[in-house]
Amino acid sequence: MADVAPPARRGPFRRALVAAVFFNAALILAGNAYEIETASRQTVATATLAPTAPWAIVLGNRVFPDGGVSSDLHGRLALALELYRLGKVSKVYVSGEYRAGVGYDEPGVMAAWLGKRGVAGADIVLDRGGYRTAATMADAFADGIREAIVCTQGYHLPRALFFARRAGLAATGVPAFEEAKGTFDVGKVIVREGIARPESLLEVALRGVRGHAGPIPGPKS
Repeated sequence: MADVAPPARRGPFRRALVAAVFFNAALILAGNAYEIETASRQTVATATLAPTAPWAIVLGNRVFPDGGVSSDLHGRLALALELYRLGKVSKVYVSGEYRAGVGYDEPGVMAAWLGKRGVAGADIVLDRGGYRTAATMADAFADGIREAIVCTQGYHLPRALFFARRAGLAATGVPAFEEAKGTFDVGKVIVREGIARPESLLEVALRGVRGHAGPIPGPKS
């Protein structure tokens, strides 16, 4: 009778796999807890409660060929406009993605939106290198901004304020209006930000806060 090979020992491998899963889960939870708790101490609930600061920083989001803006971006711009009208800020820094040759210009549309509602052109600075949150904050610091109110939705504020602090900005967050989302969209946001927050900690630890690689595309303002 042929010898039967003993079953492979999987115990150590399984234990290592389980340990790795729990370790990574713990890192994700800790990263989220750190950024959320820290941001809560640097966030006020409304524009009227915000301190005065030289700048509002508006983080970009989707724009459309007809000059329209996404719901999230509308909330961010409306918040910056309110801060400006209340005298909480004197200038607005609009930062977003710019794609040369295809007519996609988030900062250009954002500036036009504000200009149509009474914000003086001299009080708006465009950053076409803000293709991601870290780049916006790095560019803002490079452009001489040291103190600002960050305008974005509450789910995004922990990560945005973390990058702002690490870039060298004294930043206060105010949550922008956020349109009600369905269960699926809420789940996507939770998963995306839940992973992105600990990733941001690792990114900054490894390379700091960086802006656009090379010259910022398109006209500066």
